[in-house]
Amino acid sequence: MKAEVYSITYRMPLTNTQQAKLDRKWPDGSPFITYEKIDALLEPLPVEDVYWSAQSGQFLYFTVRGDDIEGTVAEIIYRLQEKLGK
Repeated sequence: MKAEVYSITYRMPLTNTQQAKLDRKWPDGSPFITYEKIDALLEPLPVEDVYWSAQSGQFLYFTVRGDDIEGTVAEIIYRLQEKLGK
């Protein structure tokens, strides 16, 4: 029997600008960029558990699953940088 890596949780550091974009709120207090928007941005990639919070520091967390983990992570980083800046 042999075990293989199928999913990995990543912690991606955010710049001050990226964190500020994620922290922006509408006048009613709801987030400008929601988890749903990020999930839609990353579809159909095999990524889940996307999370960021002021309490977790300047990091965005996500779990990648599947056979091409490195390729998926590269695509996630590319898409997030397009949305949030570098």
